[in-house]
Amino acid sequence: MKSVAIILAYILLIIATTSANKYVISNQKVTFHDGYLRCIQYGLDPAEVLSETDEIELEEALKPFKEIGALEGIWIFSSNTGNKTNFFWLNSNLPLFYSKFSVGQPNGVGYSCLEIYQSNTGVFFWNDLACETKLRFVCQRKQNDNMCSDNQVGTRNHQD
Repeated sequence: MKSVAIILAYILLIIATTSANKYVISNQKVTFHDGYLRCIQYGLDPAEVLSETDEIELEEALKPFKEIGALEGIWIFSSNTGNKTNFFWLNSNLPLFYSKFSVGQPNGVGYSCLEIYQSNTGVFFWNDLACETKLRFVCQRKQNDNMCSDNQVGTRNHQD
């Protein structure tokens, strides 16, 4: 019985470590496009949130950062290239199948880039923002190539 508990604790530690290490949050504040390029230069992927599970993992990674409000957000790498309603992820070129925009967003007032920010109630939301705004950015560690390819093929087949 004791060995089962030890094995279970080890498995939970691996899961927690994997989630915590998936995302890398920069301390640098840069424009959206500079953040995208820096992720690639660092050998990482620009962060994409393709599911509610990804959102939960990202929020966990962001909890240590205490900044509040839309102007203290962090770039995640989706853009609408000027079309208010058609956001897509820059790295995979996939549309947003999942989103967590705050009420009234995206408002498309000349804003084409996507941030995640923490509201004053502690809830995380997405917001469209001017790409020239300087924010921190989030990258994600590259996944196993086979796993990534399988996911992309499956998701692409799901498009309209």
